Amino acid sequence: QPDLIVDATGRARLAARALGIGATVGPRHDVAHFAHFEGFRWDDVPGQVLIARLPAGWSWCIPLRDRLSVGTVMGRADAARLGRSPTDRLERTITADPWLSTIVGGGRRVTSVATYSNYQLISQRGYGPGWLMVGDAFGFVDPMLSPGVFLALRSAELVAGVLTPFLRRAATPAPAELASALGSYARVQTAMLAAWSDLVAYLYDGRMLALLRAGRAWVEDGSSVFKSAAQRHIERHIALQATGMGTTARYSRGLLRVLGRHGLRGISPADMAIR
Repeated sequence: QPDLIVDATGRARLAARALGIGATVGPRHDVAHFAHFEGFRWDDVPGQVLIARLPAGWSWCIPLRDRLSVGTVMGRADAARLGRSPTDRLERTITADPWLSTIVGGGRRVTSVATYSNYQLISQRGYGPGWLMVGDAFGFVDPMLSPGVFLALRSAELVAGVLTPFLRRAATPAPAELASALGSYARVQTAMLAAWSDLVAYLYDGRMLALLRAGRAWVEDGSSVFKSAAQRHIERHIALQATGMGTTARYSRGLLRVLGRHGLRGISPADMAIR
């Protein structure tokens, strides 16, 4: 019998299903359709991931070695209006969007169109006697900003950190001792998932785009060394959050929160929200 079972089954969440563990579910219930293309046009920085707002939902372009991953994410009702099949929905979205059609309109799709049901979910419990969850089994935030692999690897790193002292002494920990260690891991992982959820919410409700537009307009309205430095500072801390380097950092999160309330300079986030 194993000392500890690690549920790394992803969104299948086998431990949660077997034990009847509930989850906190976010507001988005979208569907994603995506495929790989060759012969695409790419005028941006090599390797740069691009995200764009659509009339309904959003799209991504992710350049790989010799292919481009193109995907769309939108509500189920909006997707259904584009066609019955995933292929119809993706192709019609590309054709209707000038930006996407410029990039892949002359390209060739080299994979089938895959479908991924998107939901936002954080498990109400991440560990228990003899078991714990890592990665998507613990929580899935959103494909926006693609934090899944980072969160999975980070959770594995955290688990290794709390278990290493027990392995070094080559002794089975007492149940209370193990529960304390796993509890500390679960609290950190839950906090990370919550921080990512907050960041993604800024993108969906338009505050992030409104803030960036307001900042650049502020700099252009009488540029100065101070304004340029302040805007670089703000954009740096937004980037640190989006890459995982500063997603849970108190200062970075606080800066974004304050600017989201007081730094929009009359720009309405609702006009830039992703519906």
